Amino acid sequence: ATMRGSLLIASAALPLAAAFHAPAPMFSRASNSVTHSALRSGSQFVSARSHTSRFPSMTASSVSSSSITVAKEDEWITKLDYEAFKKDVADLGKRLEQGQGKEDVDHIKKISLWSNLCAVIGLATMWLPLNPITVMALSLWTFSRWTTIAHHTGHGGYNRADETKYFNSRGFAQGSLFKRTTEWFDWMLPEAWNIEHNNLHHYRLSEEDDPDLVERNLKFVRDLNAPMALKYGIVGFLACTWKWFYYAPNTYKELKILERRKLGMPVTEDMGPTEAFTVKAFVDRYIPGVKVPEMWYSFRDLMKNVLGPYLVIHFFLMPLPCLLISQAAYMNAVLALFVADVVTNIHSFIVISTNHAGKDMYKFEKGCIPNSPTFFVRQVVSSVNFKTGSDANDFMHGWLNYQIEHHVWPSLSALSYQRAAPELKQICDKHGVPYIQESVWTRLRKTVDVMVGKADQRPFPAHLEREQDLKVWTAQDTSANSARLGQDVKVGPAATA
Repeated sequence: ATMRGSLLIASAALPLAAAFHAPAPMFSRASNSVTHSALRSGSQFVSARSHTSRFPSMTASSVSSSSITVAKEDEWITKLDYEAFKKDVADLGKRLEQGQGKEDVDHIKKISLWSNLCAVIGLATMWLPLNPITVMALSLWTFSRWTTIAHHTGHGGYNRADETKYFNSRGFAQGSLFKRTTEWFDWMLPEAWNIEHNNLHHYRLSEEDDPDLVERNLKFVRDLNAPMALKYGIVGFLACTWKWFYYAPNTYKELKILERRKLGMPVTEDMGPTEAFTVKAFVDRYIPGVKVPEMWYSFRDLMKNVLGPYLVIHFFLMPLPCLLISQAAYMNAVLALFVADVVTNIHSFIVISTNHAGKDMYKFEKGCIPNSPTFFVRQVVSSVNFKTGSDANDFMHGWLNYQIEHHVWPSLSALSYQRAAPELKQICDKHGVPYIQESVWTRLRKTVDVMVGKADQRPFPAHLEREQDLKVWTAQDTSANSARLGQDVKVGPAATA
């Protein structure tokens, strides 16, 4: 009976899996005195460091001169030839981009096949009593569809190589509920994700304007006058719920802010545009004495356009075929989908929130010009890699274990990052730029330390910045960067309602 039930659900699930996230085709990162003149010259630092984590130890010692003090762990900045570093990094990026082609597309199709197989296994068995195989399959399906397939497609990693235009940033999962449900269906609205992540986060990494700056976004936990156990408990809750509690509403906030600016409506500092906007905001407004943030949109708007479609379709409509077996089978499926959602939240939290957080990750006061020498340096010293290597390892990390390479060249394919990592490590070693690669579990501990206030991210010395590379961001920059990927926000009369 179990076999007949699985075959029955599989027959219904196969077309669902084909429609929900099938590609086309379906199977096809000596303490000497430093003088002011040395800081200006930026001489090249060529002594190699071969240990896995190339960031100097965080000690209290510093290097002093009559006019300036440079902390020991920042000495590498004073010795860096920015222009030479940029040339080496940019040259490698061009070579990788020019080498992309059919092999890269075939690779993402293979990863899509793995994702679809997880979908079929999970959908075909979700009617059974709750079990780890079903939960893990469903979780990996959702996880891989976001972190590897939608992520690299949305950045334009296959725009030139994919002749079918399926894996293309111009339109992938955008424009309609049908495209959202059949290409990348998750709690986040794809159009909002494209603005928040592909644009603001990538170009403003670890600046005050970076919407994903962990230290700032978890300020309410860091500043909380409560036992450390409670703070850890809050972080644990966020790990289980962060996609719908934080990420979906915050990405939608960024979309709404861009719409306001394009319509000429004011967005002022007192409105808190850089503060994280979460579901908590809709609760705070009813609690006396609690500071209420700017309400960028209504809860009804959030449910109608962002959270609601995923909640109803994914958790309640998709398992309807299970009613062909029994009502209990349907309830088993609904339970499996909700448990899998908690698991995929935790999985993605572990590999995403850890990418740019820790006391060894730099943060910056000002913006910088994209693809300038400073830009390339920042992407390396504010990102971290995990264990890299095989497709199986990278699949489980969601290809977020190549975060340094991805931030240096955001528009390359997943396969290109595998090729790039060893060479970029050598370039960073040659120029003395810290390149950090550690276990995801080590990075999780360092990230949580920042979240609960036990550690702070490292400020980049403002007096060591290259002034010619700095800039002040504008709304026009956001539109221009989005337009390059075919993802600019089109604002019409209906959007102002």
